[in-house]
Amino acid sequence: MGHREQAILMVSASTAVIDLIFDLCEQCQDAHLRIIVARGADDAERVLEHREISMVILDRSSIDDVSYLSHIAARVSPMPTVALLAEGTAEDMVLALRNGADDVFSLGELNQHPALFIDSVERQLRRVRMIEEARFLRESLERSLDELKADQHAAQQLQQKLLPPPKRELNHHTFEYILQPSLLLSGDFVDSIAINEYQTIFYLADVSGHGASSALVTVLLKNMTYRLVRNYNRGSSFDIQSPMATLHRVNRELLLTGLGKHLTMFIGLIDARDSTLTYAVGGHHPMPVLVQNGEAAFLEGRGMPIGLFEQPVFDERRIVLEPEYSLTLFSDGILEVAEGRTLEEKEQALLKACMSRNLSPQSISDSIIPAGRMNPDDVAIMTVSRVKA
Repeated sequence: MGHREQAILMVSASTAVIDLIFDLCEQCQDAHLRIIVARGADDAERVLEHREISMVILDRSSIDDVSYLSHIAARVSPMPTVALLAEGTAEDMVLALRNGADDVFSLGELNQHPALFIDSVERQLRRVRMIEEARFLRESLERSLDELKADQHAAQQLQQKLLPPPKRELNHHTFEYILQPSLLLSGDFVDSIAINEYQTIFYLADVSGHGASSALVTVLLKNMTYRLVRNYNRGSSFDIQSPMATLHRVNRELLLTGLGKHLTMFIGLIDARDSTLTYAVGGHHPMPVLVQNGEAAFLEGRGMPIGLFEQPVFDERRIVLEPEYSLTLFSDGILEVAEGRTLEEKEQALLKACMSRNLSPQSISDSIIPAGRMNPDDVAIMTVSRVKA
């Protein structure tokens, strides 16, 4: 950053003092000085209203108002103010310093020890440059932060548009969710897709980390799964009908991005023809809670995280669903905020919450997460239930 011209406001009614200050400032190392003269307080105020001042040199003997030094020092702060006194008594110098002067000289010193004044001006101007550089960096940072906030809000809107409606029905099943990001953008993502008139696929994914990079992976995940649906509709691929095959496709494409991100994922396929749920697990915990026949239990299964291994192992299972049931999926952020001292106590709290008569992601959240507790991690809750006739 180049140094701009430094404007010094000289407030004095004495031509001799003004000429002396001009002579001394010409001896300063800084070649970009411009001295602006104000003959009194009113002139000084007019200059300050229209000019950006780097430094003030105030001749106290030219100002009747004893409080003016304090006023002008506060007005130009953090830029420095140097006070000139007719007589350099210790009491007067201390009073000037207490009223905001950064340095004080008597008029006699200017003639007897000019080098001291020149050194002081050069020192104050170095301070001015540091202040200006700090201000420039702060303003640049603020502009960058404003741009970042705008980008994040735009990314947030995009991510929200990619999410399904908070509650909808597909193939006689109800899919409902809530997503509570710890930051503006979320690394958790959910979706539900009707493949045909009897098969519905759904998933909950939890991307490692937080913020924009994790949110970007959720956008890629949405694109991947919908591309698989398009391939199915064209008859070029039927991977979307297999949760395990879908996990392998997501794993392969995530590795190809080279983003260095990984995720956990639970993906399920409901087939209305035989009322079955086929599901696969990609390193996800806690497992979903299935409630049917009056009992709640975690689904069984295990698998490796997605995006870490070339040949991961995923477990695919199939279970029969009762005419009435509910399945609740959680991201692991729920374990960060659920009440309980141990993992077992937290899991028991999840099972109890899923037995609620008026089951919904919000009611589960309200019963598990204490009021007012901040989420250190993203929290996503998704419920899947059979629509009653």
